[in-house]
This record gives sequence, structure tokens and C-alpha cells, in this order.
Amino acid sequence: MKALVYQDLKQVTYQDIEEPTIQKPNQVKIKIYGSGICGTDLNIVKGKVPANKGTIIGHEGVGTVVEVGDEVRGFKVGDRVLVDPTQSCGTCSYCREGLFIYCENFDDYQVGMTTHGTFAEYFVGDEKYIYAIPDSMSWETAMMIEPLGCVLQTFMKAGTKPSDSVLVLGSGAIGSLCQLVSKRLARLTVGTEVDPFRKEFASEIADHVFYPQELTLDKVYEINNNKKFDIVVDAVGNQLHVGFEMIAKGGKIIPMGYDDSYEVTFKSTAVINDGISIIGAVANHSMISTALKFAQSIPELEQMVTSTELLSDYEQAFNGTIGYHLRTGEKLPMNSVKTALIL
Repeated sequence: MKALVYQDLKQVTYQDIEEPTIQKPNQVKIKIYGSGICGTDLNIVKGKVPANKGTIIGHEGVGTVVEVGDEVRGFKVGDRVLVDPTQSCGTCSYCREGLFIYCENFDDYQVGMTTHGTFAEYFVGDEKYIYAIPDSMSWETAMMIEPLGCVLQTFMKAGTKPSDSVLVLGSGAIGSLCQLVSKRLARLTVGTEVDPFRKEFASEIADHVFYPQELTLDKVYEINNNKKFDIVVDAVGNQLHVGFEMIAKGGKIIPMGYDDSYEVTFKSTAVINDGISIIGAVANHSMISTALKFAQSIPELEQMVTSTELLSDYEQAFNGTIGYHLRTGEKLPMNSVKTALIL
């Protein structure tokens, strides 16, 4: 079968690889329809997130069941399904407490990083990590369920209230999705974005979207009843210093974007005196079912997938999503917020 395989830093190849087969009676084989490009996928290619050489990347896959193991009871051939990539050993101390996302052996179960992912024609996985897609839900919406689960986890951990004001720093795929959810849960949703294409897209979602240099404290006070924000989400991965400038007393700062090279310093006394909470528990933790239900009330979710490309055209898709050529570093215009690679 054809698949997108990680080889080395900035090296991904579209190649033939052996088609997976069911190895255990509780497994399901899926013919992949498509898979969304996640920031994690891009960071793997950039070398910011480790992955095993020879591993098929991608983890936001959806498709159709083509075969089931003898002990599978919840699915049959022809069912439309999606894959939950947040998997774990199930037996370590964290798993036994239901904290699967903190599995002590998590590195052995990371779909698209240490085990084969969904940028491929076929995927085989355990039944417990496969979820049915409602008949009324489009493929594009289904591909947004996993990232939606991460975003819902974020806002639930923050205890978001209808009276809250929310600032989302960055309006890429996760940032725009944060803004979409915030609009359902909070009083005021504000975004920032450096790229004109994505800023225009986010402007259709949030109450206000600014270029970063435009969002001064004076502007914040003007649009938010002379107060800073109750919740600030860093959806870029290197903007927490801005979050500390923009957070109100008693507020919550949430690092969500991933940039392992970024560090920020702060005064612990200021955090204590102002009652600031920093929430790091944002990864998707048993949220797929909740996200599937919530998604049915958000028809706009389908429009979050702004571009589709064939899996064979992955390089063009990656370049248009990050705004520069992955191999040469040449600056390119961004032309998508969320891109899906389809077979």
C-alpha cells in the first residue's frame, strides 16, 4: 500500500509499504478515507518532535471498516469510523487510575510517531480505540474530532464560564478551533494572528482578531470592560510571555501550542498574589465521545478543513500549511488553516 513514511529530519517519503493485517481478535482494519494534518505532524517533519524512523505518520484518520477480528462486536464491514490516537498500555500505575494520557509506557503507543499512523491506505487498530462516525457527519467534520477533543479538554480544565473573556494567541488550526469553541462557551472571544489569510479566516469566528502588534493593553481595556482576559490560550507555543501580560487577576493561562525550544520566566510571587493558574493538562484524554456529541451542535466545524490534497501531494500540503518550503526554507504564502490528506 501507499503511505507517508518518516525517514529522518525533514525527510518524509511517499512509498510502498506492506499492507497491515489483523494480528489480534480484537482488532479492526480500516480503509482510510483521509487524515488531517496536525501541528504535531509538521513538528515531526521539522525535527521538533521525535518519531521512529520508518514509521507512518498521521493520527487524525477516518475511514471505512473493511475487516474485523473474531472478537470484535461493535463494528462491521462498511461502518464509517475514526481513530483515537491517544493510546496506552492499560496496566501501569497511571493507567490503573484512569490517567491514560500519562501512561508510563506512552512512547510505545503514540500513533503516527512510534507506531504506524493514518497517512496510509490502511490502518489496523484495537476496537477500543475506534469510534463510529454518525451518519449525518461529514468526513471533514470527523477529521476534526480528535483536535476538537484536545480543545474541549482545555476549556473544561479551565472551567470556562459564560461570563469569561478569552484570548487565543494564534489562529492556526488549533487556535481557530479554540476560538470556535470559546464562542460557544464564553462571553468574549479574541484572537491574534500574524498571517493575513488566517487572520481573515479567524475573523469569521471570533469577536475580534488582531495582528499581535495591534492588541495593546489600551485596546484590551476598550473591548473588554476595562479588564484583562480571564483565560489566555497560547496556541502558538511561544507566546506565554504575552499571556502573562494579558491575564487578569484570578485568570488562567493555558500553554497549548508546542515549541520545545521556547522558555518563559515569571515571578512566582506575582502568580501567587494575582491568583494566576497555569493549566498544562490539555492533551486529549478520553474526550472522543464527548467531542463527537459536541460536534453535532457545531455545523461550522466542517469549514475548519480549508483545503484537501491527495496524500501523494503531501509536500505541497505541508508547505501551504506552514508558510515555507520544508526542504529549502523558502518563504511561501499560507493558503490553508487545516488541510486534510485524502487517498
